[in-house]
Amino acid sequence: MTKNEQIKKYLIWTRIKRALTARVLSLVVTSIVGWLVTGNPLIGLSIGLVDGVIKIGVYYCHETVWERKMTKDIQQIKMQYID
Repeated sequence: MTKNEQIKKYLIWTRIKRALTARVLSLVVTSIVGWLVTGNPLIGLSIGLVDGVIKIGVYYCHETVWERKMTKDIQQIKMQYID
């Protein structure tokens, strides 16, 4: 595996882990709020689970877009110093 492939693999897995840990925290908070609003812990958990599943995909896409933008910006900065 090349250095660039290893970095790419690292970034992908880091994005996945960050998305999952953020969603677990979100699930807990959303479930508690849903429970407090409805008075039913199962409805609160259901709301939290649906919210979490949807937002995992959205978060991953969001991070991917930002990672691409940062990579492009870094390449432009590097190009300034090639001369």
